[in-house]
Amino acid sequence: MPSKGKAVGNLVKWGVKYGPHVVVLAQQAKEPAMKAAQTALDRQRARRRAIEHAATVREGTVLKTFDPRADHAEPVWVVFSADEPIAAHPTSSTPLGELIANSDLSTRVRPADLPTPAARLKQLPRRRSARTNGQ
Repeated sequence: MPSKGKAVGNLVKWGVKYGPHVVVLAQQAKEPAMKAAQTALDRQRARRRAIEHAATVREGTVLKTFDPRADHAEPVWVVFSADEPIAAHPTSSTPLGELIANSDLSTRVRPADLPTPAARLKQLPRRRSARTNGQ
């Protein structure tokens, strides 16, 4: 088994040798990673706003659909009051009728039927530690 001194020496040697490459890669990966994180946050924000909007209207429901005119595959949440589409989150230049033209309207969801974030956390399977597995 190598000594701690030898391991630290190898670590320093590798750091000097490969450190500059790691820094360059990290700088290059920063922008795409930030963009991906922002896209995920925008997607969550649109869903949350649609659910909040549907909760404030009479017989409000939401439907997840996709914009046929858009060149991206981001979901659009359409808010309904009873059977009438009233808004889209995120906003879209495509008319609401065209957004829902080929959608299955039976998949609309009432905000009251959606689990809260706390309920979703409780549904996640718990990881068992090595101590509880008898190892």
